[in-house]
Amino acid sequence: MSRTLVELSDRWDLQDLVTRYATCIDARDFEGLDRVFTPDARVSYEASGGPDDAYPAIRAWLAEMLPVFTATQHLMANLEVSLDGDSATGRCMCFNPMALRPVEEKDQQVFFYGLWYVLEFVRADAGWRISRLTQQQAYHHNLP
Repeated sequence: MSRTLVELSDRWDLQDLVTRYATCIDARDFEGLDRVFTPDARVSYEASGGPDDAYPAIRAWLAEMLPVFTATQHLMANLEVSLDGDSATGRCMCFNPMALRPVEEKDQQVFFYGLWYVLEFVRADAGWRISRLTQQQAYHHNLP
């Protein structure tokens, strides 16, 4: 299968976008998420017990919820992409360990999720953005 430079560039841009999403979440860079999602994006974290809502409400929820963790890591892998002009769909794996903020250090609890993200992308004036993100849970371990 022969691929054009545009298709290769788009795929690389989408991989960078998924990485940017994970980096913003783990760095608590909520303003940076504005460069990841479209303003009208729909985001569902229901598979891990979170909300399904419009991006602005999700951003506010993340800013309120994430400080209960001392650390999170979102390892994104195996991104599959189907391009269609200025839109695309995708699916990627996420391994997500999280450490709850303990009252005492000896009480720290680490748990993790194995997830898939099902994604819809659109090309905006400023580049590719996520217009829909939905979690699908594969497994979890040591949930509080």
